[in-house]
Amino acid sequence: MVKRYKTSWHHLKVIFKRETAMKTTWLPPSEALNRPLTRQQETTQITGQLEVLRRLGFHVGNIGLLIAQNATSELIEVSSICPIPNTASWLLGLINLRGNLVPIFDLNLLLGLENRVSKKNMLLILGRGETAGAIILDKLPQHVTFVNSDKLDSLPPLPAVLKPFATNGYEKNGEVWFNFDHQGFFESLAGRVAA
Repeated sequence: MVKRYKTSWHHLKVIFKRETAMKTTWLPPSEALNRPLTRQQETTQITGQLEVLRRLGFHVGNIGLLIAQNATSELIEVSSICPIPNTASWLLGLINLRGNLVPIFDLNLLLGLENRVSKKNMLLILGRGETAGAIILDKLPQHVTFVNSDKLDSLPPLPAVLKPFATNGYEKNGEVWFNFDHQGFFESLAGRVAA
């Protein structure tokens, strides 16, 4: 037996207002696409003499690179890349990202590292607008937490093309992570793209 309740219009209006107030408000598409991207914030906590640092990092082969403090970064699926003729093989081409042409770099090829086979490669976009560049990744970026004792006094050897842009580093669980100056790195590659 089903019980039926008599509901007044006033009661329905109250329920509707409550349900619509809890729903997420969506931006119009033009506003959503033109809003500024959020930046990664460096998280630093000081507990007594112990400084804890949390950063976002990614791997190129066995080299761990940390995204610069306050850098704008975005992860997207690899879409149609437009190749550019007569350029270096490590410049895969360009993509159109919200009206900006973004170069795609394969750092494994550039550094002479072995390409890992991955089911789904991703693009890590670093920077925004005209200064943006993308790196093809075979693994997702990860958050890494360091304490001040993890900082390295001297850096292990790096490929020559990367060395000026990896200023200092940290060691965590047997892995070395380098602070990565992506802007300087992308600018240095601009002069090297001709094949």
